[in-house]
Amino acid sequence: MIKPGKAEKWAARSARLSAALRENLKRRKEQARGRKAEDVAAEDADIGTAPDFRRNPGGKVDGGSGGPATGRGG
Repeated sequence: MIKPGKAEKWAARSARLSAALRENLKRRKEQARGRKAEDVAAEDADIGTAPDFRRNPGGKVDGGSGGPATGRGG
């Protein structure tokens, strides 16, 4: 048998949890909107730039020897 105060405790707990879940959902949606805005801004900044499809974009251009260290062993 449930004590009279116990049902009230459970109802109050349930209400607190529901409110916390609603606030959490609102916060996560706001974060997602912020991330989407950052992505759009980043895409706008990249307009007109060509993608770099080189295998090693930061590597040597013509200074390599072509030896075993480059993976082109001979």
